[in-house]
Amino acid sequence: MKKILLASSLTLSSFIIATPVVAVEIDITPSGFVDFVWTLSDGTNAGKHGEEGQFVTSGELDVEAKLKEGITMRFDADINPSTGDGDSARLEQIFLKWDIDPKMSLMGGVFNNKLTFEREDSPDMYQITHGQLWDIWASSTAESGNTGNNLQGLEFNYQFDKVNLILGYLNDLANTPDENSVEVAVEIEPAKDLDITLGLITQDQNLETIFDIFASYKMKKWLFAGEIIIADKLVDNGLMLMTNYQFNNKLSATARYDLVNYESNLDDDTSSLTIAGLYSISKHLFANAEIRFNDDNNQAAANPGIPDIGEGDGTSARLELLAVF
Repeated sequence: MKKILLASSLTLSSFIIATPVVAVEIDITPSGFVDFVWTLSDGTNAGKHGEEGQFVTSGELDVEAKLKEGITMRFDADINPSTGDGDSARLEQIFLKWDIDPKMSLMGGVFNNKLTFEREDSPDMYQITHGQLWDIWASSTAESGNTGNNLQGLEFNYQFDKVNLILGYLNDLANTPDENSVEVAVEIEPAKDLDITLGLITQDQNLETIFDIFASYKMKKWLFAGEIIIADKLVDNGLMLMTNYQFNNKLSATARYDLVNYESNLDDDTSSLTIAGLYSISKHLFANAEIRFNDDNNQAAANPGIPDIGEGDGTSARLELLAVF
């Protein structure tokens, strides 16, 4: 953590001779990563995460500033190379947080969605590509103009011993004018190494209300996780099962299975099996490998209105170098 002392001069020359100096101490924590992925083989029919033999580079620069009186500001900027599609940089998160007291906090701005097991950024993932349940959320939140799986609005947290209550009042996920989404969720820690989160977010159109429950349990070198998602429209339900085994402090392996069931008027259900190996080269550099088997013929292009999830039908393999600071 870096502490920066800011000094500002207040000149009131009409009334005073000496210039007062107001000193404000701010704790600033910078962090970030560079993510370099090579699609070794892509036998899918969508090519969603990069074409065969091609490289994709991305990164992120994050800055968190802690002020006095429990105020925190956070800026997360996604960085894309000039050779990539879209803007060279865009804000993933930008929010302020007020810790009202040790149990209560209020956050406002654009922030990551907590209602899914998988996190948004590469350093927090167990595989190279996100699973189908994360993609359902990301496709829904993208309707409101946010990149990735992010929400915009107000979120209130209250901690009851081992239960954290989350209440959110958000921009409508379907971007419906004059409508808002409502978030209600709880995070529970009923026992050591067991975490459970369940909640829902409403939206006016598309999938309408989305309900999600996920749990994770750590047992020595094992991590087990599971997630179920249910929506009012288009998606009947989705399932994710995942396990990670830590061989030592350098090497671990992960297996994840996804299954999404659509409403009966759509073509096919989709599934995928992802197997990944993660190796820690050093404290700041990691190498990952992934092979993914997809059974996915129900693409958004062929079925307008369904969430843009999965990566197409077929098998893909990728290698990744990830540097963090």
